[in-house]
Amino acid sequence: MWENKKNELLISSDTLVWYGLDMTFMLAKELWYDGIDLALWNNFDAWNIEYVKRLVDMYEIPVKVIQLSNNLNKKELNYGIELAKELNVKNININAPKYYNYRARKFIEENLPLYQKAHASIKFSIINPPKTSLLNMIPQYAFANMAEVFKTYNLTVALDISNIEEEKFDLHLIKKLPNLIPYIPVIYLSDKDKTWRGHLPLWEGNMKVPTFLKKLKQLEFDGLFSVKIKIDKKDLVDIEKVKLMLKKCKTYFLENYTNL
Repeated sequence: MWENKKNELLISSDTLVWYGLDMTFMLAKELWYDGIDLALWNNFDAWNIEYVKRLVDMYEIPVKVIQLSNNLNKKELNYGIELAKELNVKNININAPKYYNYRARKFIEENLPLYQKAHASIKFSIINPPKTSLLNMIPQYAFANMAEVFKTYNLTVALDISNIEEEKFDLHLIKKLPNLIPYIPVIYLSDKDKTWRGHLPLWEGNMKVPTFLKKLKQLEFDGLFSVKIKIDKKDLVDIEKVKLMLKKCKTYFLENYTNL
């Protein structure tokens, strides 16, 4: 049985969306990552429990997080829970649905509290969506307000830092971390540049990621980290280049967090 340790660094499988799961597990093993953050909607081979268990055993790399889509329904949630039970996964992260996706939004609002009670060993979290709106009036995503997610829905937040506006990240989020940490079990790491391109490799943007990591270290954050970056198709065909990028992300994390 895999133990759950604090501050492990995972590879989110949607970083390698064009690869099969076998390749994702292989890279995680080769590059000494601590586990897999498994995005079900991007990996159709993840819908075979025996196959996923075989990869876990073969590569000796655990699945630590299961990600569900922003179009959540009963079938997907039930399968995610079944897979979590089989693999001893303690974190299920749900991508926030589009605001106009009434069916998915309503399903989460009405049913997730029942699942929380029935599966108390699993922590259900909402991944904070991008702070965007339509015509500056209607929010593009539901569950965009973190305080509302905590207080109204009694859920935690899997914090995707690329989805935070750069100014708010620098001026507000880092300062509020002492109060937020108890409600954040997983943090998605990436960077963002001044043109709002997000999910860049950790060294390519302008966000104060080292300051953020240092603050988390000082506050003794005990959750998980997941590398979630976008890699161009033209780069994905060069496996050595992909390895180098993921290795640099791991080194960046070690230098700015683990080895402080």
